Formats: sequence, structure tokens, C-alpha cells
Amino acid sequence: MRDYDNMPKIDWQDDKPTQAKIKAQISLQEPIIIRLPDGFDLTVDAVACGCEAKADMLLRCRPQALFMVLAKNNDLPVLNELGDLAHDKGQVVDVDIVNQSLVVYD
Repeated sequence: MRDYDNMPKIDWQDDKPTQAKIKAQISLQEPIIIRLPDGFDLTVDAVACGCEAKADMLLRCRPQALFMVLAKNNDLPVLNELGDLAHDKGQVVDVDIVNQSLVVYD
């Protein structure tokens, strides 16, 4: 598991400026922690999303599969775009269930 202490963090908001910041980080292949609001549904099938399940964490998930499920569960189609972009840039995603966040990195 990676050390997340020095990674930039952004609070998720379903608006263009927030999405642009996240897309920029992913496009530059820079790590980012996306902190999600309370009530955000993080329910995913770890195997289907290619994740390694650990205590309260899903590690190295395939971004397209993960973001597709999260987009559907939370009615946020823009997440599909983030998943495609992260995939194209060769990144993976950790899901921190306890801290309600997604960690995108290479």
C-alpha cells in the first residue's frame, strides 16, 4: 500500500471546476486523493473491478471498471470519463472505505 500523506487532496463536488482539477491531475499522471461526501456509495465487486481486498481498503483497482460501477451507483456519469482517462494514463485506484476516498495513482 502506498503512503498517501504527500498526495494532493480534493473534495468531490459534482461541478465543472472540481472535475477539471481532477482531470488535470490524472492527465498529468499525478496522484490525487478524491474525498467523497457522506452517503457516497462505494459498494463494488472487488474481483470484477480487479481490486485486491484488504481490511477497509480495495487496492490497485482497474479504473474503468471501478468508476463505471461508482458512476452507476451514484448517478454520476462523469465518473466514467475519469475512469477512462485514468485507464488511458496507466493509473490504478485504491478505495479507502474508512476515509471515504479514492486514491488515483500510477
